[in-house]
Amino acid sequence: MNVDEVRGLKGKIVTFRLLPGAPGAPAVTGRVVGMIEAADGLVVTVEPKDAPGKRLTVHHHHIASATPAT
Repeated sequence: MNVDEVRGLKGKIVTFRLLPGAPGAPAVTGRVVGMIEAADGLVVTVEPKDAPGKRLTVHHHHIASATPAT
């Protein structure tokens, strides 16, 4: 996914398919609660559906795909 596609997901509930070795791999489902522009690219913050109140951060280059979730 490119950075602009990932930016468009803010506030949405999605399932991210992640590359091997990424935090939360192989997949994480939850609300995209924020994003940070880091020196090495966009970092996405997700509140996992199965862990309300927790946060997981994933660099956008570890995201293989995203699909809407409920």
